[in-house]
Amino acid sequence: MPKPKDTAGCQIDFCGGPVKARRMCNAHLSRWYKRGNTELIYKGFHVASDGYVKVKDKVKKKTVLQHRMIMEQHLGRDLLPTENVHHINGNRADNRIENLELWNTRQPKGQRIPDKIEYAIEILKLYAPHLLKENENV
Repeated sequence: MPKPKDTAGCQIDFCGGPVKARRMCNAHLSRWYKRGNTELIYKGFHVASDGYVKVKDKVKKKTVLQHRMIMEQHLGRDLLPTENVHHINGNRADNRIENLELWNTRQPKGQRIPDKIEYAIEILKLYAPHLLKENENV
């Protein structure tokens, strides 16, 4: 004999939608299966199917990836096309600044020593200009 369906509604606070399984509605059950958390969707942003949190950027007037927006705010500038943001713990929805690393994807075309030196100077100018001596011509 089949089990009787729960008619009380979804047990997640303030939902009460029709129960699909585990005393949750389809939306909460889906989030629980994908991420182990039913509370990842809030007003103003959502978690995409790939696990990244997307938010509305009022300045750029478009939807952006939250981890990129947080890193831009932390740096005080827009990310360069050669930069991406890595989640240290692998959880794409964990966008705390201490869980984010700035990565550079640009690589020099050649492997000759002069090319590597030129590339190293470019990196220092961009990310650590204070390490370059002012008297040197670089």
